[in-house]
Amino acid sequence: MEFNLQYIDDITFAQVREESIRADNAQEFKACLLDLIKPDTKIVLDMGNLKFMDSSGIGALLSFVKKSQNTKESFRLCNVTRQVQNLFDLVRVNRFLHVFQNCDEAVHSFIK
Repeated sequence: MEFNLQYIDDITFAQVREESIRADNAQEFKACLLDLIKPDTKIVLDMGNLKFMDSSGIGALLSFVKKSQNTKESFRLCNVTRQVQNLFDLVRVNRFLHVFQNCDEAVHSFIK
């Protein structure tokens, strides 16, 4: 699994290329997320291409947040599709992740 990556200042933009994250590719998804972590880096994960995510994908996201220090404060999701957002709402994952409508909102959220 690969992400389209773009770097602007201390922000890493990673666009998910996959259309689904499920049990058969969730571990690879998590490994790719962990590869993005660098000291003092902010990450914006663009999920606009992702049409489906199961509980394994959510588990990978939450495991990533747990294994990385202070990532909750330096990790944002954007362009989450309605289907994936419905799953996030169902399992109440928004209390662990910062989800934004678009990438601009995610970037501006880093500015305090």
